[in-house]
Amino acid sequence: MGFHGLAFASGMTRVAELAPMLAKERVVLAHLGGGSSLCAIRGGVSINTTMGMTPLDGLAMTTRPGSLDPGVVVHLQRTVGMSDEEIDHLLWRDSGLRGMSGESGDMPRLLASGTPSARRAVAVYVTLAAQGIAAMAACVGGIDVLGFSGGIGQNSGIVRARICEQLAWMGIRLDPLANSANRMDATAGDAPVRTLILPIDEEHEMARETMQWLSQRPTR
Repeated sequence: MGFHGLAFASGMTRVAELAPMLAKERVVLAHLGGGSSLCAIRGGVSINTTMGMTPLDGLAMTTRPGSLDPGVVVHLQRTVGMSDEEIDHLLWRDSGLRGMSGESGDMPRLLASGTPSARRAVAVYVTLAAQGIAAMAACVGGIDVLGFSGGIGQNSGIVRARICEQLAWMGIRLDPLANSANRMDATAGDAPVRTLILPIDEEHEMARETMQWLSQRPTR
């Protein structure tokens, strides 16, 4: 499940509570926050995730770029003359929403800003998330449940609505009132795909997995 494994495991626990008949079907979880990633799950098993060797890869995030043309790093070294340390700082601290907007990596602040650069940064973030969700669905042959979690995914009805608007062709449609109220089930009544807002608890998931591991240890 990648770097957000505990979040996705907790999210699947919520999915099983809210939609038990669908938890073993085709699920895409979107953990959108300071770090953002997606996970495609089929039959309760993780099939694909968007982060790679490090948490820099995949979706655009608040300060991290997500997937990046490798040539960018070469350009920064050879043409701009940036050092390894400067590039490292740029990729981890000054890219993503912060880099695109030139203002902030904080989504509520960007939504309230209204400047062209802030609007552009949010639009890119939303489109990349929608593209990623579609790609994750392709990995598992479709989608039955879309779950949102994380600081942005759980709390920003505006961002969820904009992402889901771009995915309406997949059968993903939100109930506007449920979405604006951050209700756990925000699915429009006639939508074939369940859209859930998942309050996750990584600490509880960590404790649960630790207890499970301890219970399986051989006794002496």
